Formats: sequence, structure tokens, C-alpha cells
Amino acid sequence: MAANKRSPTMDFIIDQLKKNKKISYAEVRGAAAAKDLKTFPIMFGRAQALLGIVKMSARGEGKVTRAKAHAALVGTEKRGPGRPRKVVAVKQATGINTSSLDGIISAVRNSEMAKGRYRAALERIQSILGSALGS
Repeated sequence: MAANKRSPTMDFIIDQLKKNKKISYAEVRGAAAAKDLKTFPIMFGRAQALLGIVKMSARGEGKVTRAKAHAALVGTEKRGPGRPRKVVAVKQATGINTSSLDGIISAVRNSEMAKGRYRAALERIQSILGSALGS
């Protein structure tokens, strides 16, 4: 397998940073453009990291990974604006009081009554459609 060789642009950026560690990206980009080399900000940052000018985290240990690990320990992950929390108490989600047996029994009774109303409405719709279609 061939050895990983840097591009001429990367070599140029590293040489510029070795000469002057405080050089800005704009200055490096201008000097590279004079030599017909195309630079990107990521190349400049990578060269700084290779030379130890800036601190670099190991791969997979960045800010996002640390935030996710912290959220896993705390139990709640931060969600986007306007998004509800993942875990919502049953009472908040349904309006049912599950703290007592009476609350659970009344919820079951209410759902049975609602089921009866829905069934009656569907039967009425079925009879109307049957008479309209002439069956």
C-alpha cells in the first residue's frame, strides 16, 4: 500500500506556518493563490493541528460526543426548539390520573363508552352508505 503523501498545497501551508506561526489564513491563501494552489480553511486548520499550534481532540471525542455522553448520564437529551420532551408523564399526555386505582378505572370506563359511541356512529355511516348505493 502506498504511503500517505501530502498534497503540494498542504506542504505549502505547513511551510508557511513553520516560518510564522501567527500567520493568518488570508495571508496563506493569498500566497498560495500566487503559486496557483487552491486552499481551504480546513487545510489550514489541519496544518495548525499537525504542527501543534492549536489543540486537537482525538477523533470521536469532540464536543458533540461529550454532550451526548453527558445527556446519557443526566437522562435527557437537548432537543430542538419547539420539540417536546421524549419522556412525558402519562397524566400530561392523556389527562388520566394514574396515581390511584379510581383514576385507572374511570379511564377504562371512559374508553369503553367512547368505543360504543364510535361503533354506533360507524354503523350509522354504514347504513347511510348502503342506502345511498342501493344495496
